[in-house]
Amino acid sequence: MFPILQESPLFRGLDEQTITDLLSRSAYTTETYAENAPIARRDTAYSGLMIILRGSVRGEVTDAVGRRRVIDNIPAPQLIAPAFLFGGYNRLPIDVTANENDTEIMTLHRGALFEMMQENTVVLSNFIDIISNRANYFSRKIYALSVLMLTEKVAALLLSSVSASEGETVPLRFEKMADELDITRNALEQTLGELAKRGTIELAENAIVIRNRRALEAMVAPQ
Repeated sequence: MFPILQESPLFRGLDEQTITDLLSRSAYTTETYAENAPIARRDTAYSGLMIILRGSVRGEVTDAVGRRRVIDNIPAPQLIAPAFLFGGYNRLPIDVTANENDTEIMTLHRGALFEMMQENTVVLSNFIDIISNRANYFSRKIYALSVLMLTEKVAALLLSSVSASEGETVPLRFEKMADELDITRNALEQTLGELAKRGTIELAENAIVIRNRRALEAMVAPQ
């Protein structure tokens, strides 16, 4: 029925006839999307596992300064956010958008997937492996992204605190700055240290000296 599903990590190790038999007893739908068409929005209920049959999609979030950032590009025949299908919080953490015309998505109902995993241990084992691998991948990805976003937030705060050119100083008040940014003091210190290593700022005893204003502005400029 869907030969490409043999290449999907969910059905890895199963022949086409077995996959067809499993799907014949399962509830699913398919839908085709145009380029840049929204497939699903962040925080919407995720009641069915989405599998890309054709084309590719991108997962996006909006960062601290309102810019759209691509978290991941996902090609066929991969799965979309499988880790959020089960559990207490089954809502999408990202916006999902089609990358190209005729992107085709199969949505396998959550209950049907659960029954499929009970019926076939290969599907169950594959799903567990998928969850583990994606969790590791996204934990690294989100950590890197959140650090970048935090750097931008600190840069924006520094820029809002000065009005002159390079060499302007900002009083170094860790608690006040951390409170304004709604972050921990430790996170602020690490971020300021990273900016200092880049030569963007200099950390004095009681002040932050801006050494490269253009670099700070580039961090928060719209892209």
